[in-house]
Amino acid sequence: MTDRASRRFPTAALLALCAALAAAPARAARPTGARGAGPSPETTFQSKDRAAAPDYKEPWHLFGAPAEDSAAAQMARAKRFEAEGRRSAARKAYDSLVHNWGASPEAAEAQLAVARLFEEAGDREEAFREYQYWIERYAATAPVAGATYESAVAAQFALANALRAELGGGPLSPSAEMVASMYRHVAANAPDSPRAAEAVLSEGACYESDGAWAKAVNAYERLPSKYPGSPLVADARYRAASCRYRLAKRYPNDEATLRNALETLRLALRTDPAHAGAAEARDRAAELAARQTRMAFDRAAFYDRVRRDREASILAYEQFLEHFPNAAESERARARLGQLRAAER
Repeated sequence: MTDRASRRFPTAALLALCAALAAAPARAARPTGARGAGPSPETTFQSKDRAAAPDYKEPWHLFGAPAEDSAAAQMARAKRFEAEGRRSAARKAYDSLVHNWGASPEAAEAQLAVARLFEEAGDREEAFREYQYWIERYAATAPVAGATYESAVAAQFALANALRAELGGGPLSPSAEMVASMYRHVAANAPDSPRAAEAVLSEGACYESDGAWAKAVNAYERLPSKYPGSPLVADARYRAASCRYRLAKRYPNDEATLRNALETLRLALRTDPAHAGAAEARDRAAELAARQTRMAFDRAAFYDRVRRDREASILAYEQFLEHFPNAAESERARARLGQLRAAER
């Protein structure tokens, strides 16, 4: 290429780009969200949420631009590809329609087709996100024959369950955070459905299986407060207690963590004393209660024997006897408290 041609090339490329942009379909209006029938307004998701719907689908100009000049023609093209078994090409054609004619009558059906084709291809994570996009953008305002809001949420729940079954299956298995995020969306999408409480319990189970016990507790303890009438309340409380027990074992010197674990175990036992996990919960509660007693006595002994602070020692022994009057160490505490009081006179 000559120097003169080289100098002309950028200008020619720029002109071609401008022509392509000018020929692209006009920017589509943003379809309104599925208010009322859509996700619970109480639940908001941050941008880092792994299962969130794709960002608003902007018109495509160069890469992915539609081959047709109208939504109806593009829909016909996508359906023809699908009938011919060209599923990847069909999905891209449907998606191009949504990007470029998002407010058209065909867009809602095309968006559902994108989700369905991802699901059929085994890409469960992308399928879930695309169903979420349909729920948020079209479910309440653009009905599709043969599809309902409930069926889309049911599809999402099935996708989350399928991925949960693969957790811990090796380096290529889905992340617990991803699947837990899916369950949060399911619960938010159908807050009045019995499926919501089950989704919250499953969210906690994802975190628990990953050893993220604090996150699991957050999910498990959310269930009784949001769905107090659910038959899963007792299960949630026992699972929360189990996770708090593990946290207390992980941080053996943290009295607040120990106390929270003990209180949660006792709450679970009061909720359902005949639960399948009751025997284990009683044993764990007894273990933690004994450790709590030892920690309180050791604190008093520390002020007494190490710090030699008579006032602090008296106060610590008094508090110990107030909270643990029948403990094995109570007689020693009373005897030593008597000695310290006598020494004050």
